[in-house]
Amino acid sequence: MISLFLGLTAFNLICLALTAILGYTSMTRPALADLHVLLGAMTTLACCAVHCIVFTYFIATAKWLQQATTVKHLDPALIQPTRSFKAQAFPAAIAAMTIVFLTAICGAAVANYGLNLIWHHLLALFSLTVNLFVAVIEFRAIRRNASLIDRVL
Repeated sequence: MISLFLGLTAFNLICLALTAILGYTSMTRPALADLHVLLGAMTTLACCAVHCIVFTYFIATAKWLQQATTVKHLDPALIQPTRSFKAQAFPAAIAAMTIVFLTAICGAAVANYGLNLIWHHLLALFSLTVNLFVAVIEFRAIRRNASLIDRVL
């Protein structure tokens, strides 16, 4: 899962960065504005998908660990750390998805309702920062969870 996570997270961060770069480029080249809007919508969906995959990983491995401890008659306390890993990753992932979604909504408001552009710029930079920070949190939680799985195996 670690290599899959790293690939998906790299894809997410690259999409966010390219969308931001295209947004700043479209300020001097208005012909690129529609492409920025399309890429922004696709990046928002990709970001949500990446973080949902992390959710699914923790849910699936928690169930697997529970089943493995039951079948192998292991100490149930062995699986307790997985809850703390999940508790670290879930709020962080929700925050990352929320800020990217708010950035997309703000961008739509700029394009359609004349909202001041500075809000979209600030949210875009904040989205990149939050997603980078969340990637570190999720990586640590996934790595620790993988170590726990290895111990159970």
